Amino acid sequence: MHSVRAAFFMLSVLLLSLCMPNAVAWRADGWLIQDVVGGERLALGDEFGCHGMPGKNIEDDLSVVQECKDYLTSQINASKWGEQPLSFGIPMDSLDALTLNIMEEAGFRIVGDHVEPNIGGSIWSVERNAGSLEQNVASSTMIQEAIDQDGYASVYWEARIADLNVRRDRDVLSWLDDQDYWFTTWGEWYSSNHIASEVERTEESVTLKGSASATGGWDVPGNTLVTITGGEFTSVERIDDAPIDELTLNNNHLKIGYRIVNETAVSLTIPSDAIVRIVWEGPDAEIQIAQGTFNNLPPFVAVGHHTTDLFEWSSPFQDSKVRFTWLIEPQPDVQPSWILPLLAILVVLAVPIAVRSTLAHDQAMYRYSEEE
Repeated sequence: MHSVRAAFFMLSVLLLSLCMPNAVAWRADGWLIQDVVGGERLALGDEFGCHGMPGKNIEDDLSVVQECKDYLTSQINASKWGEQPLSFGIPMDSLDALTLNIMEEAGFRIVGDHVEPNIGGSIWSVERNAGSLEQNVASSTMIQEAIDQDGYASVYWEARIADLNVRRDRDVLSWLDDQDYWFTTWGEWYSSNHIASEVERTEESVTLKGSASATGGWDVPGNTLVTITGGEFTSVERIDDAPIDELTLNNNHLKIGYRIVNETAVSLTIPSDAIVRIVWEGPDAEIQIAQGTFNNLPPFVAVGHHTTDLFEWSSPFQDSKVRFTWLIEPQPDVQPSWILPLLAILVVLAVPIAVRSTLAHDQAMYRYSEEE
């Protein structure tokens, strides 16, 4: 009987570690606060968004939305354009009303990159449509097809998957640097999606004033496309005593400026306080003002998934024109809990008990045999 009790006691000790969960914690990525990595990527125009917290799934626990935002904002600004994060990476292909509301209340305005377009509310969804930057997976053909079909290309990048180090595709990256794309981020694209308003029009000119950024967006210059039929544009000038640069196709990153495209269109990127006059020739010309993209170029966005080590994720792209939306999450860090010391104590107590029980049983059996 004593042996049976001892066996059950030892079994309960062994099963305790299986019944009680480990305490999952996390540690911050120290590269985010370093000027040499986080600061450099921020100055280049990269964006920092959220991708979750270790040990939590947004599908089961919506508290991860605010927790990830708090972690990110304690480490680094979201962009050179604004401090608060706008982008959140989620694994679902749709959002229910509660998740959508939580996202909006936390200030997020863009989700991706599995979510279907047109999810409603003030949230943009950016769908991954051009594959990866991984070696032997990246495809320039897929990127160009996405541009032709959707008007933009979105690719993803993850430097480490489990224990596997992922290599970038050097050939595709080199090809990208030669393309006439607007290298942007989710938040920058969203925040620049506003057009100038018409202030005055004559027979040979139109005066436009910049507008404010989209609701909840950063203070980013807006992109406007002005087109003409029956005439040709001749000049663009800023008339509020501030300079404006003429852009070329070599300008791939958002900045204030304009470009006359084949004399039949003006691509204009101006802040909310700018006033610009555009002049044309042609007495019967008709003018249309619409939403544009920076420098009239198609947007290209690269999204860094599960970015736990910014140095490792970003170092392959130090000399690239590509700009990244880094979806940040802390590094998982499994901490020892009270369970392990308790197990040690129980084992220390159990072993002598088991030994004494076994010895007592053996002695009883020996006496019994002698009596016989």
